[in-house]
Amino acid sequence: MHDIEERRSWSQYRKAYEDVLTRCSTESAPWYIVPANHKWYRNLYVARAVVEILRDTLPDLPEYF
Repeated sequence: MHDIEERRSWSQYRKAYEDVLTRCSTESAPWYIVPANHKWYRNLYVARAVVEILRDTLPDLPEYF
């Protein structure tokens, strides 16, 4: 029965979730959606994102990064 009661609040939960994603990801502190179906791809995606951020932040970063 508890699940049925909670289901009535689903639209409010969904709205709150969308608000969090919209309001918390800013230009100075962006959020990234990372695909996590495969660990190797997740790790590659995160590593590339970190390198890209470092390149933008530290323009004198050596090329091998």
